[in-house]
Amino acid sequence: MKQIRLTRIQVLIAGAAIAVGLAVLFFLFFIRPVNANTSRINGRAAEEEEVAARLSTVRSQLATAEVEESAVTASYDEIMDTRMPDISLKDPIVAMFDLWHLPAEEGEVIQRWFTSTGAQVAGYSFPAFGTVPPPQDWRMLPPLNWNLTVQVEDFPALLEWLQKIPEAPRFLELHTVTIQGSRQPGQPLVASIPVTLYLWTKGYRAVAVAATAVSGEGAGRAGGQTRMESRGGGQGGAARGGPPAGRRGRGATAAE
Repeated sequence: MKQIRLTRIQVLIAGAAIAVGLAVLFFLFFIRPVNANTSRINGRAAEEEEVAARLSTVRSQLATAEVEESAVTASYDEIMDTRMPDISLKDPIVAMFDLWHLPAEEGEVIQRWFTSTGAQVAGYSFPAFGTVPPPQDWRMLPPLNWNLTVQVEDFPALLEWLQKIPEAPRFLELHTVTIQGSRQPGQPLVASIPVTLYLWTKGYRAVAVAATAVSGEGAGRAGGQTRMESRGGGQGGAARGGPPAGRRGRGATAAE
């Protein structure tokens, strides 16, 4: 049998090949899994940091929203307490009788305030309510669109009158102001001023809270969907419908 003698170079090559093989096996079975696991851990850590950052942002936004909600609620409550009649729809039958009295009562409130402004105002009226009980989920009564005719001494007096609109005992939205034609010196100035009157119901919040308890859904705020600014007036006239005024909403005190 012939013996094969390996040279030193061959031995070195074989040793190097074995060493490389062992290194590859060590990498495949030990190093690569560790690297993959490290990458996963780093990825999760980055995701957790991103989630923590988002959570911090959301908490900050929530705190800001709560402050804004408190301010809007306070403004809403102030308007309800000072510039809205006492209209509750909790009991539809009682509400129907209350609404029968509303035109006369609200007509007196608005007339008193218009008179107190020093201008002659016409073009406003309150329609009579029928015999059908109002829906309990009404956030407000149907808005009234008036085209006021306002007579004052001169243009500065008209500007002064317009500045008094936010002081009205009820919530008025001013749309436009149109001065009617030319006039001679010393003659009164007459302007046409379209406005919208809003009357919110005080029973809406209680109804919304009750609905929330039943359905589990959040109740909307009436102030979020109703404008929170007051500006204008409406077209003058006497109130019609309903018996003589026997009561007034809390906002009526502003007219006196």
